[in-house]
Amino acid sequence: MKKFLLVAVSLITMFFGSAKIAHASQSGLLDFGDAISAKPASVGIAANPPSNSSASSSSVAQAATPELSFSPPSQKTARLENKQPEKKAALVTPHQSSRQSFASSAIADSINAIFEGGSNSIVARTVGHAEGTRSVDGSKTRAYYGHVDPGNGVWNLGSFSYQHCDASCTPDEADDRQLRRLRSQSQVLAQRADSNGIRMTLEEKLNGIDLANQAPLAALDQGGYVDWLRAAHQKGLTGSNAVLWARTYSFLNPRTQTWDAPGLGNRYDSIAYDQERRRAAIASALENHNQQRSQTARSDSMPSTVAQLKY
Repeated sequence: MKKFLLVAVSLITMFFGSAKIAHASQSGLLDFGDAISAKPASVGIAANPPSNSSASSSSVAQAATPELSFSPPSQKTARLENKQPEKKAALVTPHQSSRQSFASSAIADSINAIFEGGSNSIVARTVGHAEGTRSVDGSKTRAYYGHVDPGNGVWNLGSFSYQHCDASCTPDEADDRQLRRLRSQSQVLAQRADSNGIRMTLEEKLNGIDLANQAPLAALDQGGYVDWLRAAHQKGLTGSNAVLWARTYSFLNPRTQTWDAPGLGNRYDSIAYDQERRRAAIASALENHNQQRSQTARSDSMPSTVAQLKY
């Protein structure tokens, strides 16, 4: 009799348990079976992916980089998708938080170093030399004190050919304003480089800042300087070659795949010529700056004649 009662109770328990499970699966609660089998929708990168891409498991960042050549792209060049995958909030661990804090601190220190000295900073001297307002040794040219921009006829002032001053503005004030603007823009460049895993050299940083001074959208817009610098590195280009590649192709509109530099003729050869001229000017000013610092360091380390006298 007891055995019979135990069997009956077990059967009743199993019946109600099955009813609960069936109800839960129809109630709109998470179905873990479906969640496991669900696959994320793929994100389109280009209308025609590169033919030499053999690995179907390559990362989105690699697939987004088109096959490059040093001649202007044809009108049939595949356009990049403007849509980005939806960003979802991610849990930030203490380790990630400390790494981000360290990276931000390193970026700030790097920016402070190249902007130290204001109008006499390495940024002002190199960009100014590319603008023609500073000589290779950092001294101020006649153009520093004011000149008419040959492209748009606007009055320019200071090291950076600043165009947004009123009549009472001085070249020093123009430098102060543009230095603040470039400092902010250089932070954007540095953060974008860090997020792309790029450790920019001093040459690459200064050329990015100079490009931001010349054409902010080419430097900072989507498909701008940092994106092309990454593409240059992936192609195996380094140093001056990588800088020239990135500077030149930054003027390629990522949405239309056409050149967007009317002031430079909207032609590859004229754009590349101008960017190489500016790159070479920055390199010369940087080399001169390093020589001056080296000479100053040697002079400071030499004992004075008075100290060497023996009485």
